[in-house]
Amino acid sequence: PGDMENQGIEHSGTNLPSITPSISHRVQQFHKMVKKKARNITWRDINMVVAVFILLLTMRVTYNAMYERNIVFGEKGALTKFIINRQRHISQTQIYLHFWTYVDDGAATTWHKAKAYYESQRPLFEKAAREFELHPYWTRTKIDRIDAGWYEMIGLRAKAMAEMYEGAEHRDDFRIEKDKCQMYKFFTQNGFRTAKIYGYWDDYQKFTEDLFSGVAIPPNSSWPNFFKCCHLTQGSSESTKMLKSEKWLKENKEEMTKFIKEKWEYRADDWERPWAKDMNKLTDSLVPGIMVQGPYPQSLEDWGQDQTVLELKVETFWGRAYLASANFGRDTIILRDGSIEVFPSEWENRVNAHVESPYNTWIREEGHLQRVWDLAETAAKIMGIDQVRIDIFIKRGDPDAIAINENSISSGMGYRAHFEFMPKIWAQGHVEKWYKTYQGEAKSLPVYDMNYPKKQCPNQHLITKPPPYV
Repeated sequence: PGDMENQGIEHSGTNLPSITPSISHRVQQFHKMVKKKARNITWRDINMVVAVFILLLTMRVTYNAMYERNIVFGEKGALTKFIINRQRHISQTQIYLHFWTYVDDGAATTWHKAKAYYESQRPLFEKAAREFELHPYWTRTKIDRIDAGWYEMIGLRAKAMAEMYEGAEHRDDFRIEKDKCQMYKFFTQNGFRTAKIYGYWDDYQKFTEDLFSGVAIPPNSSWPNFFKCCHLTQGSSESTKMLKSEKWLKENKEEMTKFIKEKWEYRADDWERPWAKDMNKLTDSLVPGIMVQGPYPQSLEDWGQDQTVLELKVETFWGRAYLASANFGRDTIILRDGSIEVFPSEWENRVNAHVESPYNTWIREEGHLQRVWDLAETAAKIMGIDQVRIDIFIKRGDPDAIAINENSISSGMGYRAHFEFMPKIWAQGHVEKWYKTYQGEAKSLPVYDMNYPKKQCPNQHLITKPPPYV
């Protein structure tokens, strides 16, 4: 305080100096400056300020409108789409996968395990491929190197399919997956079990009438049921709707009617993937359709202790299953050796560092895996396809209750370290011509018309029993 007094600073009785005179002086000076400047303000200056204000307001309103309408910003805006597209592409590249192995020991362990698994499986897949009959449609994919990436392989397939559709042949075999109605007809004509299908519709107005009159879903049916658009297979289309109950359907009639019309008019856009340009050519050709499917029993999932429908998505190459990813747990990946990989923490999830799961081991112990592999392989053999993902429902406590849900010929699932090795098996089979081209009487028919009961399909010699679990 004594020093403050010596410096001309008043002491208020606390240890903080008073600076009121200085502030008062600054306010007075500012007031004088404003008065002086105000005398010099012209209408031009005022107009300029108003113009800047209007410009800022317009920019804000425009941004909000663009965000709400997903024009550039927003959940599906052009900028958002670009970022998500690049992010998905980068996440499956070797550079990205290898980077984390230098950062985290767990990521390195996971990568080495994936490599060892690939090396143990590769001879088995070569053997399977050399006995495999590939439908002529799938031979047209032009692959000239073994180290092609996962997205690159799907992109090459998409390009080949687009060329065949636009060419003189006008092949539309891609409907085996891109048209859900055709997909399910293929499953049922070959005797595979699916969740109950109530019907197919090619007129959305007739379907809407049937839905609310009780024709689409018969009385005393189990609930919930599922509305699906046959021409929309990408998850980004958000075209599957759970119909929770008969009461819910009546209470949400207006919303559901609007939803049906919107999805009927919507056209698929595979914007999340680098192969969108070619795939969109195919999906743009599809005739809209609707189907309604019944429920599949729920099971207890150990990780989250949830009752839910459990699904394993099985990747197959040359008629043999490689691994399965799950819709439960923590990004679960299951290998043929019974290993169950999970990525429990946010960090482990980011760097691709797995741990062996102590949860959901009943899948292995109850004997589900062999049945899942068999079912996926049988479907792939009938399709005569080099690579396909077969999605299969499983029921805890009842391994024989498994049923096919869907398939995918352009899988965007996350396979972590396995991203680097799976496409090698797919590509090498093409580069070294491991396969035999199907030459049977049905070789000119589209893939979705392959029919095992009628003996009109490839790989009949590899199917030692009818499609299982019918």
